[in-house]
Amino acid sequence: MSDTSDRDATDPPDAIDSLAGWLIVAAGWVVLVFAWGLVFTFTVYAGPLGEAFGLSTLRVSSVFSIGTAAFLVAGGLIGVVAARMALRPVVAAAGIAVGIGVGAFQVVSSYLGLVVVFALIGAACGTLFVVVIALVPQWFDRYQGRAVGIVVSGNGAGVLVLPLAWVWLLDRMPFREAFAVVGAATVAVILVASLFARRPPGARAAGSVTIDRAWVADRLTDTSLVAALLGYPLVWGWYFVLSAGLVDILAGGGIDRTLAATAFGIIGGISVVSRVGSGWLADWVGARVTFAVGVLLATLGVFALPAVHTPVPMYLVLVVFGAGNGVLAALFSPIVVGRFAQDDATAVVGLFMVAEAGGAFLLPIAINLGVATTGSYTVPLLILGVVTLVGIALFHWGTRPPSTATR
Repeated sequence: MSDTSDRDATDPPDAIDSLAGWLIVAAGWVVLVFAWGLVFTFTVYAGPLGEAFGLSTLRVSSVFSIGTAAFLVAGGLIGVVAARMALRPVVAAAGIAVGIGVGAFQVVSSYLGLVVVFALIGAACGTLFVVVIALVPQWFDRYQGRAVGIVVSGNGAGVLVLPLAWVWLLDRMPFREAFAVVGAATVAVILVASLFARRPPGARAAGSVTIDRAWVADRLTDTSLVAALLGYPLVWGWYFVLSAGLVDILAGGGIDRTLAATAFGIIGGISVVSRVGSGWLADWVGARVTFAVGVLLATLGVFALPAVHTPVPMYLVLVVFGAGNGVLAALFSPIVVGRFAQDDATAVVGLFMVAEAGGAFLLPIAINLGVATTGSYTVPLLILGVVTLVGIALFHWGTRPPSTATR
């Protein structure tokens, strides 16, 4: 049964690599600026959030972990379901869900209420992320690496711009009001972008791929896919730790908290450049090699972070993190879609997000427990660096070309 409700009949037959695809990139970029920026600048507003609700550091960290887990699990599962659906209503519904969460944040007063709000916002933003990074590669052939690099630079732009916006807003209004301003802008952007959410002409119709238990079971018998699924959360664990606690880590090393909050945006700013540049590099030397180099850069930053006590080395480490972050974000989707997905790209990306949720939920909490046990961030961060190296080994092996893999 054909469902073309998310594709325009007027699209030319050669729409791949055309202006239509670049419009999808532009809309996706703006969505990621706000959706990613709202969730993953948590370290900047964690302090005001804890003060507003009277929460301990561990509880504040758990709010981020739960919201991020919802971003990945719910977003991933909805992404699997979205493989059967037209994309415009999916994106619009996600925008409405963010609006409900932002509105509820204005009235909740308990820890449980806060958890529900961040879980709802996380799930909605995770849905948007899956749709964007799975949709854009489908619109490109020759320029796929560059297109994905550009669209995911929206994540970096969000981490660059939103911390500055949070600091500016929090100097002028209570935290709830600041959250309402950022949230309202996010909802408006998502609803406008929903008008552009459609698959390319010639793509298999929504619903033509059966995504069910048999599909999942078949995927999980692929040892290469399982290895990649195990490695991917470990590859990204450092980013979730920094998103939840970089300001505290830097402040614990002697960096002024306000400087640490604004400096967090450096990761996003550098990653904007590296996301775009890594797409060009991947088109030249290969995505998997470029991805591995990005992980190694991030690992270098993790190992160096405990030694940061003054601004100059802080800036150097943040540049390293930004470069590594950009490479990882830009190349995950093309690698996974190209290696494992034929007509079920959204669903396969959703599987990886569900797998990633474990690391996103556990690692920030584990780091805080490690700090409570050892009295510093040094040992927990060194262990995190080793975990990251294990992750790239698993992911790199799992995504090797089919000709060298056995099932």
